[in-house]
Amino acid sequence: MATGRALLALSFLLAVWLESHEPSRTQGVSLLFLSMYLSWAAALMVIAWRSWWFDYRLAPVAQGVDIFVFLGAVYLTESHFTEFQSPFLGLAAFLLIAAMVRWNWRATAITAGLLLVTNLMFGLVLYRIGVDIDLFRFSRRIIYVIVLSAMLVWLSMSRGSGRAVSMPEPPGIPGERREIVFDSTLTFVLSLLTARNAIFVFAGSEEPWIDLRQIGPEGLTSRRLDPAIIADELLELHRTALFSCSKQRELAETDEEGVLIARSGPLAGDICPSLTRQFNIDEGIAVPVSCAAGSGQIIVWNFDSPCFDDIRLLSAFGEELGHVLDREEMSRLARVEVETGVRQAVARDLHDSVAQFLAGTLFRLEALRRWVHEGNDADGEIDSIKNALRREQTQLRLLIERLRRGEEGDRRVEIAEELRSLLREAGTHWNIATQLVQPPYALPVSVQLSHEIRQLVREAIANAARHGKCRKVVVGIAHEDGQLRLDIKDDGIGFPDFAVAQRPRSISERVDALGGQFHLREAERGTHLEITLKSGEIA
Repeated sequence: MATGRALLALSFLLAVWLESHEPSRTQGVSLLFLSMYLSWAAALMVIAWRSWWFDYRLAPVAQGVDIFVFLGAVYLTESHFTEFQSPFLGLAAFLLIAAMVRWNWRATAITAGLLLVTNLMFGLVLYRIGVDIDLFRFSRRIIYVIVLSAMLVWLSMSRGSGRAVSMPEPPGIPGERREIVFDSTLTFVLSLLTARNAIFVFAGSEEPWIDLRQIGPEGLTSRRLDPAIIADELLELHRTALFSCSKQRELAETDEEGVLIARSGPLAGDICPSLTRQFNIDEGIAVPVSCAAGSGQIIVWNFDSPCFDDIRLLSAFGEELGHVLDREEMSRLARVEVETGVRQAVARDLHDSVAQFLAGTLFRLEALRRWVHEGNDADGEIDSIKNALRREQTQLRLLIERLRRGEEGDRRVEIAEELRSLLREAGTHWNIATQLVQPPYALPVSVQLSHEIRQLVREAIANAARHGKCRKVVVGIAHEDGQLRLDIKDDGIGFPDFAVAQRPRSISERVDALGGQFHLREAERGTHLEITLKSGEIA
């Protein structure tokens, strides 16, 4: 903007000087007036390149001078004989764009209002005192400025408070790349500002330490800090700020969109003093980073020509980085939840199959010992236990295969046939009678749901035989209104106090995971389990 102002002043001065045949009021005064403005614009350009503090502090003064020069230039060049030679539109556009870029749409609207009101009043006064002004052309240019102002105010409102920043997607598996995000952040922010040094300090909400990443000419380094040093300071950081420690100056965001505040004196709580002292940082820009997983700050220093626009750029970057870290944390939690679900499912399968089978095998071996002590032949029972072990080995291999490759979700099996085979094996294994009550129609279900039902029935029979001391288990299955209903009854001892009876944990967890319902019913003798599952549910 400062360079543009200087070029605009220079071109206007050259036009008045070179085009001497064009009508101009008091050319000598015009040249002196424009030469003074060019010197002012050149001084502002030097200030803008050398001091971000005075560049921002002098911005309102520069805007006021520009408006005054705008009115003076129009007066010096306006006549009946000039049409597009007047600098009116060029200067008006510059003033409006400067307000839009430096502040926000409100400042743009205020600048437009000042231009219109002062120019209208100035023009009418000149016309009344007899200055040669074409009112028709003057009014037409007022309309041009109204249209231009409306467009730039709308553009300023659409532009927002900062430039859009999009971090490149970091490599790796989502949920396991927080360290990669930290490192890529520093590399990206250095390229964004063409800086030479940057640090990123982050205090996780669940970790007892603080991660520090530093990048500079020597490369990227990392270490951990004691949270007692700067943890409280990091929690208090909320705004992006451009600062100078030695000069005690700071430009910082405010809650109002696009507006910055300039402060001098002891630096406020937008910069982490422990970091500036530790890394000997005198001038730079500090960016707070906040997300669900914690909070931190990025400090960038040793970059050329810092300016107020860097605050909005880095503020947008800090928000984007917070979103990236939030997505990373969500991915991590999702992975943890999935892994926990898999562990729970494997634990239930092992409990309902291997653990219960081994418990039943112990019962059979104990019975076999008594059988042998009584002088009976044990070959038949040994063969039966061996066959049961082979079947259990086959089931365990199927379980391992399901975990390795997944199951074909579209393949379906007849659940009644599966249960009939299971009840026959369980009856032999636990030395109890079993019975299946099924409807007169087929009940095809998915392979995965069939596996879950088999595990439910298997666990229920094992509980009834081990804890209920039953002699018979009856399993009923039916299909009602899109749901499968399992009724499992035994003739065991049941619960001594049904009012405080605890639901079997493994069965409850499996039914809940399937989105079904499980009720423990009181029976005259034994236990009655009632389970309802969605027939199309995929485990």
